Amino acid sequence: MTFRSLILRVAVLCVVVAFALPLFAQYTDSAAVNELGGPQEFARRRSELAKQLKTGYLILFARKTLPEAVHYREDNDFFYYTGLSDPGAVMVMDCAKGSVMIFEPQQAPRTKQVYGANLLSLAEDERKKLGFETVLPLDVLDRGLAYGLMRSESPELWARLTFADKADGARPETGGDYAEEYTHPYGDPLPGDRAAIKKLAERYPGAHLKDVTPFIDAMRNIKTPQEVAVLRKNGALSAEGIKQGIAHAKAGMYEYQIEAQADFVFRNGGASGWAYPAIVGTGENINTWHYFSDRRQIQANDLVVFDFAADLDHMAMDITRTFNVSGKFTEEQAKWYAVDLECQKAVIAMLKPGNTYEQAADAGKAVFAKAGIEKQWMGFPGHFVGLATHDVLMARGPIKAGQVVTVEPIVEFPEKKMHFRVEDTILVTDAGPENLSSGVVNEMADVEKLVGSAK
Repeated sequence: MTFRSLILRVAVLCVVVAFALPLFAQYTDSAAVNELGGPQEFARRRSELAKQLKTGYLILFARKTLPEAVHYREDNDFFYYTGLSDPGAVMVMDCAKGSVMIFEPQQAPRTKQVYGANLLSLAEDERKKLGFETVLPLDVLDRGLAYGLMRSESPELWARLTFADKADGARPETGGDYAEEYTHPYGDPLPGDRAAIKKLAERYPGAHLKDVTPFIDAMRNIKTPQEVAVLRKNGALSAEGIKQGIAHAKAGMYEYQIEAQADFVFRNGGASGWAYPAIVGTGENINTWHYFSDRRQIQANDLVVFDFAADLDHMAMDITRTFNVSGKFTEEQAKWYAVDLECQKAVIAMLKPGNTYEQAADAGKAVFAKAGIEKQWMGFPGHFVGLATHDVLMARGPIKAGQVVTVEPIVEFPEKKMHFRVEDTILVTDAGPENLSSGVVNEMADVEKLVGSAK
């Protein structure tokens, strides 16, 4: 008896037929799935990954709990291979056969009524529309894994042994979050998915636990045509939000009011949320690179660093503009804004296949050196973008078509409360760099004209 047939037999004894079958899973966005290529695209990704792993079983976990006071956003890796957004779900794939099963928490009728259905509670034809024929209760997962691994000639269990990433944080940043938990005297000793990894090792000591992360990251780093289309759409939407925030900016308003202008554009344009919390830094806050409070009242002639973007169809964006709230840079501000913009242009010009990220960084560094601020240079001024704002892998080595990367050099003088950052998200193509966020101006005269221009 195969792993699949055994687990199906066990499941028959566990499934309770729902008294009402809704037409869709609450958190799974079928429109986003279709824009990203439909269920067949997610099946293609799984098939490609299975061919690379070759043997054993892959297990990926959805998030287990709903976040506080924001829309649910699925674990990036689970979403990348399923298109589902379903708290508590688990995907298991037989890598040799490419077959996939989804395990879901069994919902009580009251839970479905209050929170909406998960995939398990849908009718069979609705599950198939989302690309899954075998959806089983979560409480039979371990029975199936135990049988499958014991019967396998290659008892390999592939899992993400490194860290998850999230909308506004890369894998190492999640690792930093875990470190905070470890060092806090009352912190969680097994934060995030660490408990699941530990349980897999304890429950299946005979299995060879292997890290799937490098395979996932290599796939995620090169964007599919459908992802590129969504990123173009998000680039235009996010740029329009930044544009409206700057156009409504004026002295006397609060930082959060600039944020609100952009936020309305994002949500009104179909975004499910933010790629990261807005940064509207002014005055004493301007040199805090990730300043999220946005509560200060902006004074005349204040510099404003406005860094904000939307989360659209689970794809992020990243844009920053710096401007004087009174609509005119001072002479010194203009000098350093020009240096920052020149540096950005020099780096972007190098973003084409055949070059390396180290060469692109050297082009930017030369601009800083010419301006006498070489000590401020910190290496390649950007990061990859995709399912996460700080997406998988570091921007180094050969530049490849299909990569999406930010360019955001920073010039700052904390003692003068001065910070300049012009940031755009760039798609690398065989024909050269494509600025996905070009919808908001960055030339100095155009930025000055935009400030406060809204009627």
